[in-house]
Amino acid sequence: MDLAERISTLRRVNGLSARQLAALVDVAPTTVTRIESGVVSPSFDLAQEILAVLGEPIGFTGVADIAAIAAARSALDSSLAVTVTPEVEAWRLRWGRIGLVDEMGQVVAGKEADLLFRAGRAARLTRRPGAVDFKAGPSAYDVAEALGKAGIEHALTGDAGANLYRSSAGEAWPVLYVEDAARAAAAASLVPKGPGSFGMRVTLIPFDGVSELGRTVINDITVAARDQVILDAYGGIDRMAEQADILLGLELE
Repeated sequence: MDLAERISTLRRVNGLSARQLAALVDVAPTTVTRIESGVVSPSFDLAQEILAVLGEPIGFTGVADIAAIAAARSALDSSLAVTVTPEVEAWRLRWGRIGLVDEMGQVVAGKEADLLFRAGRAARLTRRPGAVDFKAGPSAYDVAEALGKAGIEHALTGDAGANLYRSSAGEAWPVLYVEDAARAAAAASLVPKGPGSFGMRVTLIPFDGVSELGRTVINDITVAARDQVILDAYGGIDRMAEQADILLGLELE
């Protein structure tokens, strides 16, 4: 897939019009349409900015953008101790251009779902820094119980987390934030997946200073904050996005 086709495809996947994408990267709408049609080639810096906004940066290494999570979490809950880095501020500016956040970096009323969706797409669960996959078997609740008994800080997220907030569907992929992945894996007797393996799994993601903020306890299980669970579900796989919609109370067709 060449750059023009890649940008065009990703823009549509992200649900953006050419005008909205142009606003996000501060160029004229005609610039975006000319790039997508192959009439002009963007500079490296502009191409990098466009693809970063769309969640697929140049030289993609498999790492999600935690700054997008930080920007979204702080926009939704100003009481969180989120450090505003230049990268976080860049996301605020992008979202401000399309009316998702105000001049203070807070979410605009009625735009919560759009903000969570875009943050989730920029920080997909499969790309989180330091994430480790293990063979499928134990449920997220089994792992959480083992970690609780071992005194290991954790927070369940994804579809299993969504079900704790609002029961809706079965668990597809156990994902938990943990303070120490190695200790957590040993405590829950998890077996590592081989390199390059696919299919069902259990994933542990190290605390990143943002995603684990605002944890709560539901039915004796520690779960990530509601907005983080929704963000993660939007950045998940299979039917996780539907789980996010249900938790937000959106109508599903």
